[in-house]
Amino acid sequence: MPKHYLYPDPTRAGEDAAQTGRLELHWQRDNYVQLASTRWAGDGAPDTAAEFLPGTSTNVSKLAWDGQFIDLNRDQINHLIKQLRAARDQAYGRDE
Repeated sequence: MPKHYLYPDPTRAGEDAAQTGRLELHWQRDNYVQLASTRWAGDGAPDTAAEFLPGTSTNVSKLAWDGQFIDLNRDQINHLIKQLRAARDQAYGRDE
């Protein structure tokens, strides 16, 4: 099952990415897409592969994450992409 993790910008002063949370994107071919907002919940069962927080030596495979998960269908994903593009363009300007 492919996974992608998005962390807050590690350069933001006073914030620890492990404490502030992450977005998770999971999918399986011809089966499902899942999006989650998770936060570090303490030491726990490791993930299957070592993964390090950007800009740190913190191995998050040794951390337990807990959060809210939602399964998305194709129409919901397309709607989310459209809304993310609109938000990006309004916040940072359109890509040329």
